[in-house]
Amino acid sequence: MNEPLREEEVTEDVSAHLDDVAADSKDSEEPTTQLPKPSATESLINALIEAGPEVAEHVVKAAQELILAVQTIVDAADQSIREQQDFRTESTPESSSSKTDDTVRHLDLAE
Repeated sequence: MNEPLREEEVTEDVSAHLDDVAADSKDSEEPTTQLPKPSATESLINALIEAGPEVAEHVVKAAQELILAVQTIVDAADQSIREQQDFRTESTPESSSSKTDDTVRHLDLAE
């Protein structure tokens, strides 16, 4: 009535037990070995890799266009500042100050 266990049944029981122990140990170790969440840059790069080369090329071209737009704005602001400086230089009398490049006027508070 009591038959000896077959070797296959024993190894299956042992391997099932070892799997359970390994799963329990993974659950207990998971919080300490868990990787941090990816940063925004890493998420962007991963999304571009998953999307494919066409999307990445489109994003690069869009970024180049944004850089050109910003460069245009900076150049326009620079030109405006130069025009204002030229206007101030032309409108100030030469004898009023030894330095014509000063944009700050000093006030004498002692009077």
